[in-house]
Amino acid sequence: MARTLLFCLPYAGGSAMRIYGRWQRELPDSIEVVPVEYAGRGARIVDTPLTSVDAITADVMGILLARIDRPYAIFGHSLGALVAFELARRLEHLHGRPATHLFVSGQRAPQLPHPLAQYDYQLPEPEFKERLRELAGTPEEVLANEELLNLVTPVLRADFEAADTYRYRPGPRMTCPLTVYGGADDPEAPPDTLPDWSALTSAPCDVRVLPGQHFFLNDEQATVLKGIATDLEPTSPTTNGRTS
Repeated sequence: MARTLLFCLPYAGGSAMRIYGRWQRELPDSIEVVPVEYAGRGARIVDTPLTSVDAITADVMGILLARIDRPYAIFGHSLGALVAFELARRLEHLHGRPATHLFVSGQRAPQLPHPLAQYDYQLPEPEFKERLRELAGTPEEVLANEELLNLVTPVLRADFEAADTYRYRPGPRMTCPLTVYGGADDPEAPPDTLPDWSALTSAPCDVRVLPGQHFFLNDEQATVLKGIATDLEPTSPTTNGRTS
């Protein structure tokens, strides 16, 4: 049995299984990847998408509590980073189950003010479609297919609303180490907004800026996975992502 569980939270509009389903093959056997699906996608396609980080956190909390039978870490990208953070601090301070590590990616520190005057989820359809193209996280074949786009738009708008309306509430600091990943050219979470994550934990916080924009995770996945393996299993040498 793997020594550590790694719960993985998806970005807006994403399916946890689609994003993280292949990670298990690239990480050491000592780490078990657990993709956590939000309502409205993947195996939960029939569930109504939720429109706040608080609601998403409460919805998936039971999934984590039911699975935590050993040390665990949490990873989240973009919207997933906010959910991962809220899960980690609530699991520690409300349930007495602190994480061994928190990984957040593609998200400015949550206590910083929201930078936008116009929220993405409120955009009219043409502007919303262009915003999706600008973020480069939605496949072009989906953007070019009205039928497909109409299917995914409710989920995307719900997720964007959750991210846009999130407001940090002060609370006790976490005690787990924190690793922050960001893209060097990410306009959504510029590198200078990442170090402020350190204020949210009493443990060390490591900021790692990689080449790319908001979805640098797609191109720099191997680097991210190598970092996760090193952070969770610092004494275990790896070769091509597997324990030697």
